[in-house]
Amino acid sequence: MNIQILPNWCKKLGASVFIIFSVLSGINDMKRGFNDAICNCDSTLTQNEEIKDNQQDIILPDTKSEKLLDRSELNKVHLFLVLSYIGLFTYILSKEKVEDDYINKLRLESYQLSVLLFIILSLIIFVFFKDLKLTFDYFLESFMLIYLIIFFFKKRIY
Repeated sequence: MNIQILPNWCKKLGASVFIIFSVLSGINDMKRGFNDAICNCDSTLTQNEEIKDNQQDIILPDTKSEKLLDRSELNKVHLFLVLSYIGLFTYILSKEKVEDDYINKLRLESYQLSVLLFIILSLIIFVFFKDLKLTFDYFLESFMLIYLIIFFFKKRIY
């Protein structure tokens, strides 16, 4: 059975889409991290002062607008992550310059080995880290990257 694979030029397109949107996602995460650190420090100081004055917690009126901003930023970061995964998937499905039965065999072997490694790693994580909660994107990204690394080394070694 032969799977329809995208043309070779899609490899460059997929790689560039993956790199661009991964960098944009990282920049947005970094901005959110800096903003959260600054907001937490400021709110902690103001809440401590208010507790000393009134002996009770007073919710600041700006927290609702900050939560609205965080939701729109989260949607943007989520969109960037989805587009970066689509770019990586496009790269995986693109043909090599020389596409023959040997490359198809390497793809199959790489896929099989990455599935086995991924299942073993998932079981190890499940057994030793019971309270660890990971979202689907960690598994998706790690599986695709493991596949690409194995395929790269198999192609270079053989």
